[in-house]
Amino acid sequence: MQDKKAKQILFKSFWKNGWIDTKDRQLLKEDFEYAKSKGYMFEPLTIDHNECLEKIISIRDKISLENISKAFLSSLSSKRLDLRSSLSSYFLSHKFKKHDYSPVVSGTSYENGQPKYHSYTCKICRDVQYGVIGDKNYVERDLNVLNFERLK
Repeated sequence: MQDKKAKQILFKSFWKNGWIDTKDRQLLKEDFEYAKSKGYMFEPLTIDHNECLEKIISIRDKISLENISKAFLSSLSSKRLDLRSSLSSYFLSHKFKKHDYSPVVSGTSYENGQPKYHSYTCKICRDVQYGVIGDKNYVERDLNVLNFERLK
């Protein structure tokens, strides 16, 4: 069941007549705690690649295709977009096999024509499909913006 107040707190954290820049965001602690208690907002996440992959696989293996299908079909009549995103996540998660982080250069920035910085991703995750980004470590990642995008 959706909680309109919690959803409104999440939305107002990121959007007011347009996108709110990070530096301009304001959120009262009690509002955050309320939205968090209702499953709309989350504490920042710190997790490494291998642990993240294990969690994805573990959760995926507990969910049936029947339940995912029911949620998707329900979303068509209820217009709950949050129920739709699970379908693609479910199928994409089935493309992952347990593996260790395998770094490969994913981008290079240049200064005066010389390489200055390389960014990396996991080669195995990248090659799964759709160019999935596989960072080695996720430090203090804000999942709230992802939930905002999922619900918006």
